[in-house]
Amino acid sequence: MSRRTAEASIAFLLCAAPVAAFAQLAPADREAAIADARAAVARGDHAAAIARLEGARAALPNDPEILRLLGSAYAYAQRYPEAIATLRQTRALAPEDLDIRAALARAYLWSGDREAARGELAEIEARDPANAELAAIRSQIARAEGGQPARPRRGVFANQGVARVSLDNGPDRTWWSTTLGAFAQVASGTNLSFEGEREDRGTAVDTHLLARIDQQFSPGWRGYVAATVTPKADFREKWSIRGGLEADVGRVMLLADARHADYGTTQVTAVEPGVRVAVPALRSSATLRMINLWDEQGDHRSGWSARIDTETRGGTLLFGGAASYPDTEAGITRRVRSVFLGAAVPVSDVVTIRAAGEYERRVDSYTRKGISLGLQLRL
Repeated sequence: MSRRTAEASIAFLLCAAPVAAFAQLAPADREAAIADARAAVARGDHAAAIARLEGARAALPNDPEILRLLGSAYAYAQRYPEAIATLRQTRALAPEDLDIRAALARAYLWSGDREAARGELAEIEARDPANAELAAIRSQIARAEGGQPARPRRGVFANQGVARVSLDNGPDRTWWSTTLGAFAQVASGTNLSFEGEREDRGTAVDTHLLARIDQQFSPGWRGYVAATVTPKADFREKWSIRGGLEADVGRVMLLADARHADYGTTQVTAVEPGVRVAVPALRSSATLRMINLWDEQGDHRSGWSARIDTETRGGTLLFGGAASYPDTEAGITRRVRSVFLGAAVPVSDVVTIRAAGEYERRVDSYTRKGISLGLQLRL
């Protein structure tokens, strides 16, 4: 082979390499990988997001969106050197993309390099002084400088609900519920959350407390345990304990949950196997559960629940579903039929607003029509 022919062959291979890499991942598969990764991050499964995005990067090594998401996932998983290296590579590919610079600023900040984070903020401000990320990241820097280290995953949330209730044997009433909670990542793959709910039914008020720990065992395995208590319970359980496992099998997630609750005069046990199917092309998933409950008489009752979640390209999560299942209240188990619809709107990386509506019919008891509005802050 002549030198000219060899040089031409090398040039052809160099030019063809990016095309070959792109051919390894069709556009639909690229969107599927991104959707899967976003869904994993939304549920706190950063290891799964990293695994999905690393596979996508192998096929598309110069795709800025895949690299930005991967770098952010590394940062959430506290793998800061990899996060910074990946995001710096991404910034070089798309220097005018301010989302990349914001992600890099956060990675620098969480790694402890506040000066580098300020440098990225200065570049963002020079290009877009009104950028929504500036204030949030500056606030995190201020907390870090005040001796409060920034955390990639922690926050608080609040929810207010109101329902109009038509009793089968009594006048209509208005019930109110107020929920406050907090969550935090305490180690890689480990999250703690606490929640308190006060439900006022006019004639009775119950305050329900919950503590939960979620654990990522491996990229495809997750689990949780939770405990609840209701001091001086009237209609809620006195205490309960629950747990569950999730396993990824391709695009299908297998679910298994179990719960035992004590109402003082009686105890009930529930087992809920289920399956969740992802449809990445539609940025959606469908969840179906079978509900098995052994009631206060020891009799087995069954039911089901179905839910659909879909994410818009702007990041808004829309959800809805229906269910028919046995449920225990004040120690008495009745059939409940319900439908619900709602949305979670991310105003920024820090603020998410949530709204939902629900219709519930409890056989031989009451009909409830309720709405709720919630706010979540990531700190």
